[in-house]
Amino acid sequence: MNKQLLHHHLIQSQEEIIQDLREKITSSNGMVDIDETDTIDPEDLSHQTESGEMKHLFEKKLFRAEVELEQLKNMNVEPKTSVEAGAFVSTEKFHFFVGHATMPFDFEGKHIIGISVDSPIFPTMKGKGHGDSFSHAGNDYTILEIN
Repeated sequence: MNKQLLHHHLIQSQEEIIQDLREKITSSNGMVDIDETDTIDPEDLSHQTESGEMKHLFEKKLFRAEVELEQLKNMNVEPKTSVEAGAFVSTEKFHFFVGHATMPFDFEGKHIIGISVDSPIFPTMKGKGHGDSFSHAGNDYTILEIN
C-alpha cells in the first residue's frame, strides 16, 4: 500500500467535498435573497427561511470540512509500527486509515475505511502493533499490517 498516494487521495477527496459545499452555499444564496420589489407570496417567505437554514448548515459543514482538510494536510503519514494517527492498519476483516473519518472506499484494490481518533474503535486499537488483536462491537480483529 502506497500510503503517500492514499494520503494524497484523501486530501483530494476532502477538497472535492469543500468545493461541493461552496457550490451549495452559492446556490442557496439565490434562494435566500428575495427581490423585495417583486410580489412576495407567504410561501416565498417560508422557503426563504428554509433556504437560510440550509445555507447556515452548509456553512457549518464547510467550516468543519476546512478544519479537517488542514488536519489531514498536517498529518504525519510516515511509516508507523503501532496504531496512531496517520497509520494504515490492515486486519483480516478491514483496512483502516487512522486519523481521518471517511465512508468506506476502494483504493489500490483494498476496501478502506477512515476512522478518526475520536471514533469508538480507536481506543481499542490504539498502540497495538503487528500481530496484536483487539475487539470492538463484538468483533475480534488481528492486525496483519501497519504502515
